[in-house]
Amino acid sequence: MAGQAKAVPGAQGDLRRRAWRWHFLAAVLVIPFVLWQSTTGVLYLWSEHWVDHRHAQLRFVEPRGERVSLDAQVQAAREFHAGKPVGAVRVSSDPLRSTQVLFTDARGLPLATFVDPYRGVLLGNLEGSAWPVGWSRSLHGGWPLDDAGSRLLEIGACWTIVMVLSGLYLWWPRDGRGLRALVPRLRSGGWTFWRDLHACVAVWFSLLIVLFLCTAMPWTSFWGGHVLRPAMQALDQQAPRAAGFAPVFIGEGPHQEAKHGNPHANLQAMLDVARGDGLDGDLLFLMVDGPPGSAVSVREVKARSSQERYLLMERPASKVLERADWAGFPLMAKAVATGVDIHEASYFGRVGPWVNTTFALALAWLCVTGALSWWKRKPAASLGVPPRARTAWPWWLRITAALMFLLLPLLALSAALLWILEATWARVGQWKRGEWT
Repeated sequence: MAGQAKAVPGAQGDLRRRAWRWHFLAAVLVIPFVLWQSTTGVLYLWSEHWVDHRHAQLRFVEPRGERVSLDAQVQAAREFHAGKPVGAVRVSSDPLRSTQVLFTDARGLPLATFVDPYRGVLLGNLEGSAWPVGWSRSLHGGWPLDDAGSRLLEIGACWTIVMVLSGLYLWWPRDGRGLRALVPRLRSGGWTFWRDLHACVAVWFSLLIVLFLCTAMPWTSFWGGHVLRPAMQALDQQAPRAAGFAPVFIGEGPHQEAKHGNPHANLQAMLDVARGDGLDGDLLFLMVDGPPGSAVSVREVKARSSQERYLLMERPASKVLERADWAGFPLMAKAVATGVDIHEASYFGRVGPWVNTTFALALAWLCVTGALSWWKRKPAASLGVPPRARTAWPWWLRITAALMFLLLPLLALSAALLWILEATWARVGQWKRGEWT
């Protein structure tokens, strides 16, 4: 019994050493990712407000009787951007706001054109640095590396989860403090002061961190496209086609010529049908200049997905092919849509951007205090990388890691790469010291 009593603290100490090591390695990978995503995310959250303030002459109009047809408004934007396909059109329900026509520039960044809906004249155009709504969202999603950038951000998200879990294990009070461990010891001084400022805030926000990471994953090109989407299809849990953002083909294939004389959608007729169907909010027309044979998706923009309705309409006959609302969403699709609302700060209404901004500032705080805590604790002339654990992984940790690797394939791939790099570095060190031939 005495031997066993001594073995337990040793095993716990080795497990703690392993947690320290993975927390450190995860932080090295994650801190740049967290700072990047927090900054671009906050910029996107407030970008619409900034544009309203900075370019009020483009965003707001004076009502002057009846509106001209939506097709005439979009044509005014097309003439300004000759040769560029229209990506989306946003029609405001507010009579004081202009119509917004979105294109994509040669770099893959969105650019916006604004049209007076009462006169049908072009008000102006915003692109590049003048259109933060576009570039901040693009940077947040991995532009300019596209799929490669999205996968790098996904790897960052995966390792942030590792950092949170290992951090919770390290913080867990084993000294009998209980709930008092949630309050930083501000009078402790030195490393403990910075450690508590880091750990306590991290614990306060830990659930929110994991929630935000989970709500971001459906947008990623690998996990969202190759893990979540097939799983939803296999379980018959995908959202209705009318609520999607990808082209929906209704007869003619994507590589065939359109059979209709006019390849453009009859937007005014679609607008009239949508308003007649009771869609009274802002309307977002997607796939306006989509591939031949594709339908136009009309989305009613609301604060929450549960309040939105969708139409899938044929071009150019403006016939409603499908209707969708919250009742038609299966459980997994509802969970994904609600997560998107929370991530984009619309779920909680006007306080949402402030909540998400506070969260982003907390993440920046964790990066700074974590770095200071490491600096205070590390030995001189050393990076202070925690040593490798001496014992084998316990069974429950093996199962946990296997489940995480199964659910997050890019985490498994990046962990394997780290293991190879670490083993190679160790071999090189042995060779230099003459310990290995």
